[in-house]
Amino acid sequence: MIEDELIKIWQSSPKVEQIKFEKSRLLIDMQSSLNRFHKLMKYGVLIEQVAAIIVIPVFIFYVYYVPHILSKIASILIALWAIWYMVKLRRLRNYKPNTITENYLDYLYQCRTYLRLLKKMGDTALYWYILPPMVGYMLFILGFSSGDTLENKQLIMPISVGIAVGVATYFYSRWIVKKMYAPRLKKIDELIKAMEE
Repeated sequence: MIEDELIKIWQSSPKVEQIKFEKSRLLIDMQSSLNRFHKLMKYGVLIEQVAAIIVIPVFIFYVYYVPHILSKIASILIALWAIWYMVKLRRLRNYKPNTITENYLDYLYQCRTYLRLLKKMGDTALYWYILPPMVGYMLFILGFSSGDTLENKQLIMPISVGIAVGVATYFYSRWIVKKMYAPRLKKIDELIKAMEE
């Protein structure tokens, strides 16, 4: 009953007041969404950094420990990729929006730029995030192959697992772009448009 009365009051109010109400509701919804998103990104980047910190010494150790030359080369490539990825994650912090800005519109512009960067990274993840370590992994596994067909048959399982992980990672990155980045970008664009009017 009270809800119906509030709707009637809102509908009978001047158009300017209705627009202000819509803007404030958009602001509250967007801020809540961005707060959750930034928290998720913080933990996601932390997990990725820890994984890279683990990968680097492991594959540097493999350079000395593994006797096969192809596996040594693959270990070097994977360690170099992990170092490059750590640097990329560190640089990503430079684009993170600053919550202390002169006005909320500037903050939204920063968020939009950050989300566009993340969306672009997600769209191109196949080329820089999936293929380089998967190629290194395949070379590492193939380094253990020899002329013995029995040993080569044992490599089918690790290669299949590597391919499955690569495919799953690709579809996961596509899902993140579709479910996390694109909707928030759309909401930010709507809110910026509403605030600029």
